[in-house]
Amino acid sequence: MRADLDGKLQLSRRDFLRAVGSTALLASLNWPELYKVAFSQVASGAINIVWFEAQDCAGNTTALIQATSPDLIDILGGSFHLVGPGRVKLAFHETVMPEWGESALDIARAAAEGKLDPFVLVLEGSFPQDEKAGGPPGSDYYCYIGEEGGKPISCVEWMRRLLRRAVAVVSVGNCASYGGLVANKVIERVPGLPSSTWSDSPTGAVGFFDDPIRGIKGLVSLLPEAEPFRRFIRGECSLKPGEIRSDCRPAMAVPGCPANGDGQLRALASLVLWALGVLPLPELDEYWRPKFIYGRTVHEQCPRAGSYAAGDFRQRPGDNDFRCLYAVGCKGPISNCPWNKVGWVNGVGGPTRTGGVCIGCTMPGFTDAYEPFYKPLQAPRVPTGLEGAAAVAALLAGLGLGYLTSRGVEKAKAEAEKGEKA
Repeated sequence: MRADLDGKLQLSRRDFLRAVGSTALLASLNWPELYKVAFSQVASGAINIVWFEAQDCAGNTTALIQATSPDLIDILGGSFHLVGPGRVKLAFHETVMPEWGESALDIARAAAEGKLDPFVLVLEGSFPQDEKAGGPPGSDYYCYIGEEGGKPISCVEWMRRLLRRAVAVVSVGNCASYGGLVANKVIERVPGLPSSTWSDSPTGAVGFFDDPIRGIKGLVSLLPEAEPFRRFIRGECSLKPGEIRSDCRPAMAVPGCPANGDGQLRALASLVLWALGVLPLPELDEYWRPKFIYGRTVHEQCPRAGSYAAGDFRQRPGDNDFRCLYAVGCKGPISNCPWNKVGWVNGVGGPTRTGGVCIGCTMPGFTDAYEPFYKPLQAPRVPTGLEGAAAVAALLAGLGLGYLTSRGVEKAKAEAEKGEKA
């Protein structure tokens, strides 16, 4: 899609054929028969995906649809051959599946009963601790899907059932990974709220992984059923390609608010290809994220890095310039994320590329540890003048975030002298 000289949108021949082909492909599928297959034993060499949404906004699902390299059509249509048709089946996804009500629950129950083995469990959204996990009376209603015997089946209860059968877990988004926004602390305690006695979060929400910044234990530490995944992330066991064991199972975080669609697909594909015996598991960092995605900081890959090196900082968040955003609150120096470098959708976008600060959404502690978003990292606003330039240099060096070059200091000095003469 592009615009002509008159501003009218035009659809290229390639995009038109792609859209027509995709529509024909999806329309030709026998959806009822496909979902009947979901209840039978998976054919040799195939993997099911069970995508479970808890306390979420479906933002990660939306981002997944925006993926471009590969995109969903590449995978469904088979041009991405390693995980093409017949190799991966999306058995359960609350947002996009045609089934609803009890029919949808039957598929989730089938997964919990081992009828969809092997499957990779994808988590989206945070998980409020239910009564069985120590929550107050009524906390089962904070997040539940379906009922049994007149009582809700809490989202954490579904995790107890599904974790027993999942061969791998991938958490997409910050909420599913570390608790995210939903796990934020209550600023002012409200008398009578359960949060005043049992959790810093109004619903006692947690992610799958621990949040070491806020001191929140995730499901991997809270649930006995997560023991095989706990052993893996603690480095107590290792797995070869295709080595599916009951005592050691891989788990991976793909955080973000939301997580980038390309990142989601690449991380998920890496787990699927491991389960199929094609590739080894990717190396993870200290927060259980794949290093091939999160190995470098936003600052290291920022297109504004030249402005940072020159000491050329933006003075107000909304200024229309290409100066470094550190002084107006960018958390890039302590956040790991590549999307400022490679773009958000098809090479386009990314916070600092488009003038917004990095808010630390790929990190544990988000959002509590990174607010206010437009305040510099544990520092006052960058002052102006010669003394300000020296202070910034000392500040950045002290934080281990680098230092202003002599060129940057000289530039700041010149601007200060120019201001004094004026």
